[in-house]
Amino acid sequence: MKKLATIFTALAVIPAFVFAQQSVPLTAPKAQSYTPLSKLNPGEYLPKTMLVKVTPQFRSACGPNSIAIDAVQKYFSSLGVYSVEKTFPTVKAPEKATNAWGAPMIDLTTIYTVKFNADMDLEKAIGKLFNMGFFEYVEPYFIPSTKLTPNDQFATSASSYHIYKIVAASTSGMSGWDISTGSASIVIGITDTGTELSHPDLTNQIAYNTADPIDGNDNDGDSYTDNYRGWDVGMNDNDPTWQGDAHGVHVSGCASAQVNNTIGVAGSGYNCKFLPVKIADASGTLIASYQGITYAADHGCKVINCSWGGTGGGSFGQNVIDYATNNTDALVIAASGNNSQDQAFYPAAFDRVLSVASTGSNDIRSSFSNYNYTVDVCSPGSNINATWTGGSYTTQSGTSMASPVCAGAAAIVRAYYPSYNALQAGQRLKQTTDYIYSIGSNSLYMNKLGTGRINLYKALTDPAAPSIVWENKLTTDNNDNAFVINDTMFITGDFKNYLANATGVTATLTAVSGGTYVTIIDGSTSPGSINTLQAVNNGPADPFKVKINTNAPANQNVIFKVSITDGTYTFDYFFTEVVNVDYINVAINDVSSSITSKGLIGYNMDAQQQGLGFTYMNSGSLLYEASLMIGKSSTAVSDMARGTTTPDVDFASLSTVRVVIPSVVSDFDLDGKFRDNIAPTPIPVTVHHKAYAWSAPPSTKYIMVQYVMTNTSGSTLSNIYAGIFADWDIDATTYNDNRAGEDVTNKMGYVYHTLPGIYCGVKLLSNTAPFLHYAIDNVQGGAGGVDLYTNGYDAAEKYTTLSTGRATAGFTTGTGNDVCDVVSAGPYTINPGDSAVVAFALIAGDDLADLQGAGRKRQPVAELSEPG
Repeated sequence: MKKLATIFTALAVIPAFVFAQQSVPLTAPKAQSYTPLSKLNPGEYLPKTMLVKVTPQFRSACGPNSIAIDAVQKYFSSLGVYSVEKTFPTVKAPEKATNAWGAPMIDLTTIYTVKFNADMDLEKAIGKLFNMGFFEYVEPYFIPSTKLTPNDQFATSASSYHIYKIVAASTSGMSGWDISTGSASIVIGITDTGTELSHPDLTNQIAYNTADPIDGNDNDGDSYTDNYRGWDVGMNDNDPTWQGDAHGVHVSGCASAQVNNTIGVAGSGYNCKFLPVKIADASGTLIASYQGITYAADHGCKVINCSWGGTGGGSFGQNVIDYATNNTDALVIAASGNNSQDQAFYPAAFDRVLSVASTGSNDIRSSFSNYNYTVDVCSPGSNINATWTGGSYTTQSGTSMASPVCAGAAAIVRAYYPSYNALQAGQRLKQTTDYIYSIGSNSLYMNKLGTGRINLYKALTDPAAPSIVWENKLTTDNNDNAFVINDTMFITGDFKNYLANATGVTATLTAVSGGTYVTIIDGSTSPGSINTLQAVNNGPADPFKVKINTNAPANQNVIFKVSITDGTYTFDYFFTEVVNVDYINVAINDVSSSITSKGLIGYNMDAQQQGLGFTYMNSGSLLYEASLMIGKSSTAVSDMARGTTTPDVDFASLSTVRVVIPSVVSDFDLDGKFRDNIAPTPIPVTVHHKAYAWSAPPSTKYIMVQYVMTNTSGSTLSNIYAGIFADWDIDATTYNDNRAGEDVTNKMGYVYHTLPGIYCGVKLLSNTAPFLHYAIDNVQGGAGGVDLYTNGYDAAEKYTTLSTGRATAGFTTGTGNDVCDVVSAGPYTINPGDSAVVAFALIAGDDLADLQGAGRKRQPVAELSEPG
């Protein structure tokens, strides 16, 4: 459910190219939020494939297989895009803004799957497209996997303990099935590798679509011909029979095997039917997982099971979950993962998904099961006997089993409580679990196995009680929202009650991990009375307030718990804040950027994450990436810029960048220190870096950066060059129309668009070594210069761009092309223990004259020569 995990206890108890008119985005794009590819294995995403969602104001540009925005089309041409297809071609746009419960309706009609063949790094392709400002998000196409751990695969019988453990059935006393056996009107969508349509324990449980019999016609007009017995979304046909991997056969039986037919096993959903939705290709690879969710949601499934997932998460997946939940009132249930790790696993970890971990017959966490604050409940998943191929049965283990067992129970809850919406049904299951943290080793995973193991009987019989969820958390420092030492964080959110009315509600905030690095100034709030489906926000009048202490390490995770009580029940929610981040946002004049603790400028991470980029006035980011580079030879260059395959990571922070208070030089002084000790061929220097910005004319169009490089070795360093590599994207919508030039008199390299508009540049300020400038054509072959496009940016190419000159770039066509730029100084000779100083201004202007003028109007800053 809400991926601030919940615990509660009773106190008393895209090739059709259509060129369109030039369009300009209305606002700058927000930051990306997908899992960086550096954290994934290659098999976890499709190469050269992107998922994009066009912003609502450009809906008119969205065709079935084209996005008719000229800037986008031009970029697609440069990428070699050969396929642009709507990801959800049959989905219709919502007709109203919110659903019956006030939740926003989700539009999936502007999402496209884009495939290209150019030899460009996927994340770079994504970042360039996203920066155009026409898209809500641009992400990789993640590929999840099934979550089954085989065990005694050829067994023909085993105990059906799980049915008794969740108290669906009982050998003594009342059980859930004594209260309700569900209803055929409640359908469970099994999104998986397919099923076995003829299995004797499954064939009668399929939710057949009698409105579209198999006759070659689309009788029900839903754009799926003959989808009488489900659909194969992966292969786009009407046969959901499993291929390549029989995983889905077993999952189908866990939830929906026929009960009381004298054969086989019993599914937890009893009378509830299931809809087989195959999301795999012929090999069993899950190529259409989230499309499967939308198919199930659009075809009436009130519960959707996802016994699959991966560690790749982003806005696309959450979009699909919200569509299923808000637009179609479907409860999505998903496996928490089989990596035996404290790990967020998707889609289970998305908001509004019921995440299910696995337990065994003894209620102890299954050894393979993930555990995490995002887990909502547990369900039996070890040694589950269910349907298999050829009409047989077998025992399997995995969160893939736990999830459908839970899904079957959820379907009965939905049948028994017809007035409940999807999230209410999920909350009811969470609210009525059996407490298991006191059993065996479960205490080692406190609060990370959800509220406990599901109990169907209690879900159907326990007295009505509140179920308060803390949603829409917002944390701000009322400044730049980069939380550093001495900042105060103001934390607010919606306290939403999904079930029975609550009175006297109070909430307290505590730190359960990393608490020594923060001080809670105000840790309590009183929402008061909250009626069913009502939400109360604690801001701005009564936020939680937390100050970051001076002892906080860089990028320290602090885990907080919000405990909500109405005097009888307590509901606990957990969330993480990263404090003392190792970058500072500089946003006090006409240009804004981020200064990091490790030589990067604009963004603190790859994939344009953490930072402002570089903006001018109300522009979007004009910068894809930038980094300090220090070079000694063609084999020894240290930097944090792109490499041959992935970004080079050569600098390590010694002193996290900080705001100097009071400012000494400018209106906003920054100070920090890093060193090169992790490059393949390290250069023995420490770098004391500073940054300055002014808020009043004539100094509002630049940020100054200064680097003091100290030789920490016992030998003299010769032929040292230092400079800034910048991949500028001036007018990100048409950055392929950029050119680069130089102004030797003003010691400046600059980039501009071939149409009149913004200029950006880097100006060498220091006089300690000669000015150098190298303009790079970021096109295949390099247009006579270094070729970054084809095989990346290696050390030899970096040293060339630091130590030699190339005046211009972007003249391969009449309208320009993608360019990068390096402004540097050198050579330096640095004796042991001595330092060399180099300083630059990062400048923007309305045109070249404005850019040059801004550089000449810089504030006088004494150049320092100091030991590291």
